[in-house]
Amino acid sequence: MRINKLKQTLESGGVALGAALGFNSPDTVELLGVLGIDYVIFDMEHEVFDELSLLHSLRAAEGLGVTTICRLPNDPDLILRVLDAGAQGIHVPRVNTPEDVEDIVAAARFYPVGDRSFFAAARSGNYGIDVTEEEYAEHSNRETLITIQIEEKEAVDNIAGILASPGIDIMQVGPKDLWQSMGMPDRSEVQEVTDQAIRAARETGKWVSSYVWLNDSFEAQVSRLRGLGVQMLTASARDFIIEGARGFLSLKKTLNLK
Repeated sequence: MRINKLKQTLESGGVALGAALGFNSPDTVELLGVLGIDYVIFDMEHEVFDELSLLHSLRAAEGLGVTTICRLPNDPDLILRVLDAGAQGIHVPRVNTPEDVEDIVAAARFYPVGDRSFFAAARSGNYGIDVTEEEYAEHSNRETLITIQIEEKEAVDNIAGILASPGIDIMQVGPKDLWQSMGMPDRSEVQEVTDQAIRAARETGKWVSSYVWLNDSFEAQVSRLRGLGVQMLTASARDFIIEGARGFLSLKKTLNLK
């Protein structure tokens, strides 16, 4: 059974850089791993990413020691299957109440923390080979990372109770959905609320994750977020492709290519 290298990095106070991937491409996962990415988040919320495709991408990441996280709805059956398949973490959006957290933890962790359906022969447990059921349960509870995403006004109102809920490791704010939930005010207002949530998470000992976006300087965003104590910084694999392609295509203009 595999050790969660991302968790080790966070526990040591280090910073991890990751990629979000929303399309089926184990080759891309391998390429990111060779380049040195720390983790990959497979987006099963917004993107068309089926479970069999996910399995192949998990294998690609594992071969290069990349931590795998699945972003998915608060669905206990789906959470169960991706963890049994070998994902080392889940990332659940639209968490608005402590009760939402309770449901997520129950689905993702075994007794005594949760009541995840027990399947000792899962891929995540080496198919049950040379691993006791007790070892599997303890290992999974210790190594699985749970990220909850705050992205609606209701969640902001309930932030203290959410962060006090046991069993979660990481918090992330979804600023775009939060902006919509707040009635699409000036972006500075959303930024202020986001920063307050990040500070609250850090004060309660939670790690914080954040996306960084192509439409602004990666360096400036990372510098600012690090100042708030964010340890996980994620960029879209699509942004990597867009940035590289734009740079290459810009040669037409800079070199006056006909």
